[in-house]
This record gives sequence, structure tokens and C-alpha cells, in this order.
Amino acid sequence: MERRAEKRVHPPVDVVLDFALWPADTVVPSKLPLAALRPPTACRGRGQALILADVASIGLGIRIEGPAGLLSRLHRLDALYIYLKLREYRPMTANAALSLFFHVKIAWADLEPGSLTLGLRVLHLGRGAASEKSLEFLDVRGFGVKELAGWIDALCRDNLGPEAVTQASGVHLDTLLAEPELTLPDR
Repeated sequence: MERRAEKRVHPPVDVVLDFALWPADTVVPSKLPLAALRPPTACRGRGQALILADVASIGLGIRIEGPAGLLSRLHRLDALYIYLKLREYRPMTANAALSLFFHVKIAWADLEPGSLTLGLRVLHLGRGAASEKSLEFLDVRGFGVKELAGWIDALCRDNLGPEAVTQASGVHLDTLLAEPELTLPDR
């Protein structure tokens, strides 16, 4: 039986709103000051593109498009810091985007002219420190990222579409009040 942490989906191509990549050591510090992070090596603002090919709460498949020199440098790395701002699919969220910061291990890499495809294993989730300009890291390699798992579940529900929900013979709570048995008579 498939474990939830390993549930892998292929999101729409327009799901990445923003991104940034930095080289990282294979061992992550417990706190990383923003000054030590420096400007990103690759990001949308510098003209590169990142396509999220597939996603699971324990890993990512990405394709980066950019100049050959940059792609070659990224291809030689063992680990990365990656910032992703994703289109939000979870209901009842305050923002229209889900922003995540990860420390990842590069599991495999495929360099082609104009693009680099990477398989990334999520090791640590970065969170903003409350009292200083730094990121604190949580070890998530054993169980995956809870926020990402919820986002994947919402994406899967969203991709079903309303026609898939109404064709089911059972009761779906999103359309409960539209059930013929519960329709209010006109007065």
C-alpha cells in the first residue's frame, strides 16, 4: 500500500509563482543567518525558470532552464537550499500562495542543453526565526513535510473537478446541500 509521504503528483506547469536556489553543504546548520545565505545563485528575477515536474512530501522533481554555465555549476552540487512559492490549492488559507524553504540532497541530475533536471530529497524544512533574521531547520527526512502533504492532497482534490465529484454515487460534503434529498422546496 502506498504511504502518504510517498504520494507523488505532477502539478500544473504554472504552479511555481517564484523560486530561488542556493548551493548548500550536505550538513545543515540548526540556524542559518540570511547574511550567510547571500543572493540566490538561480532565481526567476535573474531570468531562469523552474518547472516543478513532480512533487511528494519527501521529494521534488524539478527542471531548471538557464544559461549553460549556471546549469553546469548546479549540476556539480550535492545539496541545495531551495525556496518555492507555489500557487495555493488548500481551502481556508489566508494567502494565495504556499511559501516553502528546504535543504535538499540532489539524488540524481540530468544535464541537457538549456536545462537541468534534478531529483531532490527533502532533508530539512526551513522556518523563519521569530527574533532574528535567520532560518531555523527542522529535520523532515523521516516523515516528509506536513504542509506539502496537505498541498498535494488539495491539488489532487482540485484536479478531480466538479464533474468527478457529482458522478460519485456516495455523499461528498462539498456538494452536500446540492443533493436532491436536501433541496429546499420553493415557497
